[in-house]
Amino acid sequence: MKAAKRTDREANEGVVKVAVNAAGNEGYILELNSETDFVSRNEKFQNFAGEALALIEQNKPTDLAALLALPMAQGSVQESLDNLSGTIGEKMAIKRMAIVKGATVAAYSHLGGRIGVLVALDQADKMELAQEVAMQIAAANPKYIKPEEVAAEELNKEKEIYREQLLKEGKPAAMVDKIVEGKVGKYYSEVCLIEQEFIKDDKKKVKDILGGVQVLEFLRYNL
Repeated sequence: MKAAKRTDREANEGVVKVAVNAAGNEGYILELNSETDFVSRNEKFQNFAGEALALIEQNKPTDLAALLALPMAQGSVQESLDNLSGTIGEKMAIKRMAIVKGATVAAYSHLGGRIGVLVALDQADKMELAQEVAMQIAAANPKYIKPEEVAAEELNKEKEIYREQLLKEGKPAAMVDKIVEGKVGKYYSEVCLIEQEFIKDDKKKVKDILGGVQVLEFLRYNL
């Protein structure tokens, strides 16, 4: 009942937990929220997040509802979370979870669990490289892997904004399209992982450190 009364409160603090299996080809990520940073550092809260993450690895739930229905020591995951919420006195919720698979999968936790990253590569035994890419994703927050993934609608919107700015600045119409294309390249270098400057060496792009290795997927959870 206590937990039910707290459902309208905001729970924007918490922790993001990440892990990779022993084979290094499957990763798990979970975001557990609380109302305050103080509670997010509570040992019971942290332990619960760790136990829920272990359940994801053991049981491979297909979605959040499946995870919440899994059994724990005190009933289901949802019931155990409600009990913990009642004990500590704050609203708590598992916001999201996911499983990522690839030939190599790396996990990276940043800022004490405020940011968590999983990244999957298409070649095996590339853990060191995958870790570098995971750190890049944590620091640079890309939205896409490569330019081809940017929706045409989003790209056209960006181009329109650039065009309007340039015309307002009095740039000749004949030059505008050329300048816009240059700005699109810069946009790609901000939002697309492989086009970003590599955080450890700004003379290289991420695609340079990847060589022929492909990034299959990445997830970045941020509190």
